[in-house]
Amino acid sequence: MGIDKAELLRRVQNAEPVIEQDFTGMALEGADLSATLFERCIFDGALLARADLTASQFVRCTMARADLSGCTVSGTTFFESRFERTVMAGARLNNATFFECDIDGLALGESVLDFVTFSQCRVDKVLLRGARLEKVTLAGCGIGVVDFSGAALERSALLECDLRQCRFEGTLFSNVVLVKSNLAGKRFAGQRFVNTQFIDADLTGCDFSDAHIAQANFQGAKLADSVFERAHAPNAIFMAADLSSARFDKAVLRQALFVGARAPGASFAGADLYQSNWANAVLPGSSLAGCELTYADFSHADLANVDLRGAVMFRANLHAVKDPGARYTDRVRALESNPELLAAEQWQPVPIS
Repeated sequence: MGIDKAELLRRVQNAEPVIEQDFTGMALEGADLSATLFERCIFDGALLARADLTASQFVRCTMARADLSGCTVSGTTFFESRFERTVMAGARLNNATFFECDIDGLALGESVLDFVTFSQCRVDKVLLRGARLEKVTLAGCGIGVVDFSGAALERSALLECDLRQCRFEGTLFSNVVLVKSNLAGKRFAGQRFVNTQFIDADLTGCDFSDAHIAQANFQGAKLADSVFERAHAPNAIFMAADLSSARFDKAVLRQALFVGARAPGASFAGADLYQSNWANAVLPGSSLAGCELTYADFSHADLANVDLRGAVMFRANLHAVKDPGARYTDRVRALESNPELLAAEQWQPVPIS
């Protein structure tokens, strides 16, 4: 038979470990359960609203249908524990760790998560609507349905996660790292991203139309068939990205970097590409019609069959471009190949016999 509430609180008060106990349905609202080791304990259906879990460790515990709303989770560790239809709405989580946990239903709506790590967890049916997440890390997790709608993500990292089932309507991204994550097909139209890192992410078919993505980093990302129409993306980085058939019509991309990008069949019609850098980019059959290309650098780019009609090309650099079939109307104001630089680039040392 399990211990009662009084005995539980006595053990907590004396810093004694609590092992293999069943607290199913126990009323523990507002209880002080801090600085305690709970191992293989059952909290299914327990009422833990406003409880203090500061500096406690929950090892291989279960919390199915438990109510932890408004609880304090500071310096708390959950290891190989299970959450199922668990309520933690309005809770404050600080310096907390979830390691190898099985999360199948966790309501964190309107909660504050600060410096929280989810590592090697299965995360499904998680509600974060309206929550504030700062310095939150999800690493190596299997992600199912997670609702980030209206949440604020700040200085957080979602690393190598499949996020295709997640909801991001109205989510604010600020200094967020999404390295090697899969967001294919997601819609971010009109949303704001501040200094967001999408390095090597899969963003195939994503919609960023009218989004504010200044200084975002898409280096090495998969962006085939994506939409950036009218996006505000000055200083964005698309180096070595796959932009096949992507649409950037009328986007603001001043000083953006497209070095080494692959953009066959892409459309940038009417985009502001002032001082953008396209060195070694591959753009066959793409459209740059009507673009602002003043001071743009196309050194060694492949511009075969590119439509540049109506583009402003004042001092645009066309050094060593490959442009058979390209159509220009302002090439006369562009800078052609520099013979001395070209000779230097093509120089080869003479073999010593």
